[in-house]
Amino acid sequence: MCPGSDGVIKNLKEAKEIALKIGFPLIVKASAGGGGRGMKLVLNSNSLESAFKSAKKEADAAFGNDDVI
Repeated sequence: MCPGSDGVIKNLKEAKEIALKIGFPLIVKASAGGGGRGMKLVLNSNSLESAFKSAKKEADAAFGNDDVI
């Protein structure tokens, strides 16, 4: 087991709160699909915003669903 969210992360503020609880590094991951699409490695707080936005955009394009966990 590894720490993570309890469900879909609704916005960047929530992503930041979860990141502070579990620490870095972490992965922002599309809740739909697979094959590595919509997965972004986040090494520190400076890269969280861009990774969150990028994962949501990639997930929407690949799966028609921009939810991330």
